[in-house]
Amino acid sequence: MAATGRDSAALDPASAAIDNDYYSAIGDSWWDPQGPLRALHDMNPARVDYFDRTVRKLLGDDRSALRVLDVGCGGGLMSEPLAALGYRVTGLDLSEGSVHTARAHAEASGIEVTYRVGSAYELPVADGSVDAVLMSDVLEHLHDLPTAVAEVARALRPGGVLVFDTINRTAASYLMAIVVLERLLRVIHPGTHNWRMFIRPQELRTALARCGLTLAAPRGLAPTAPPHRLLAALLRRRPLGDFGLTSSTAVSYIGHAVKSPTDPTDTPAEPDERPRRAER
Repeated sequence: MAATGRDSAALDPASAAIDNDYYSAIGDSWWDPQGPLRALHDMNPARVDYFDRTVRKLLGDDRSALRVLDVGCGGGLMSEPLAALGYRVTGLDLSEGSVHTARAHAEASGIEVTYRVGSAYELPVADGSVDAVLMSDVLEHLHDLPTAVAEVARALRPGGVLVFDTINRTAASYLMAIVVLERLLRVIHPGTHNWRMFIRPQELRTALARCGLTLAAPRGLAPTAPPHRLLAALLRRRPLGDFGLTSSTAVSYIGHAVKSPTDPTDTPAEPDERPRRAER
């Protein structure tokens, strides 16, 4: 299978700069629906619904039996609603500040979520110990996509599911995500995305296939409001409204991949601490 770009090698951080440290500094603003991450709040209901429908279809309806690892969980915007639905969720993020915010919000909400500081490149779980991995708005922030995908494959049990959403690398995504949303309207904090790090679906398909995961056909993820109302909301810095699935993956897309099953008598190991090198 031929390499097509992001699937084949890590990007040099010096040549693909991105401000991931911003997310460590915003504190409680993670949970402000009118704050700097308001676009994530608009997208979240559609993301949660897609994860829930996909995982229950593939792994069964007993949410309490399913171990979910939310990689790059940030302030817990996805971890917490999934735990509220009954999933056994562990949220993982490299940012200590974001993990602190996530823990505090879950405790205040009375929702049980386990949060840990850790890297997508070296997941602190045992092989085959997770039923589902979530990577929501994360893949386009990772310089080393092949290593991250390999770690997801290692952590998933046979037949386990990766659910994700990310941004395609197209002219349309450059115009919308970089020029309009970051540079002009500043709906997204400037510098927190780099077009070179966006991922084409075929690149992701190739990277996943190398690690034994099969990508289902992704769907677009976009606001459902008509263009004139969407533009008005953007200009007035108001909520964008509901998001939904579309046929176009030209900008944002959402999807899932399934790890190849092996011997059905294999028993997944329980989650365990895995020795890791220092992150900083």
